[in-house]
Amino acid sequence: MSHYTQPMTVEYAHTDMAGIVHFSEFFKYMEAAEHRFFRSMGLSINAEIDGRHISWPRIACSFEYHQPLRFEDQFVMNLTIEKIGNSSVTYKCDVLLDGELMATGQTTSVCCEVTPGKPLGKVPIPDSIRTAFEKSMNS
Repeated sequence: MSHYTQPMTVEYAHTDMAGIVHFSEFFKYMEAAEHRFFRSMGLSINAEIDGRHISWPRIACSFEYHQPLRFEDQFVMNLTIEKIGNSSVTYKCDVLLDGELMATGQTTSVCCEVTPGKPLGKVPIPDSIRTAFEKSMNS
C-alpha cells in the first residue's frame, strides 16, 4: 500500500516549556497531512459533490508516542490508507525524524452529508473519491 508523505517543521507554538511538542499537536499534524493528501488528488475534505455538501468528521483518533519531537525538528508524516469502508476511511500515520519512528497514529473518518439545520448524515463515499483513494493505494 502506498502512502502520502508530508514534510513538516515543529513550530515554537507547538512546544511546551522544555521545547518538546505537546501531545495534542500530533493530531493536528495528522489532520493537516490528511487535508494535503486530499488536495494532492485534486479533492477537498469539505466539498460540494454531486449536489451534496460532503465532509469527513472523525469517529476515532489515537497516537502512540515513541520519542519526542522538539522545536525546529524537520520531520515527515507518512499517511497510509489502512481501510476503505462503505462510508468510512481509516488512516495510519507514521511520524518520522531522520528515518526514526517518533510516533504512530490512526484516525477513522466518516463521509457525511452536511445539511444546514439537520444532523450530519452518513453517506457512501462518492465514486470519485473512492476511485482516487484506490488509485493512491495502488500507485
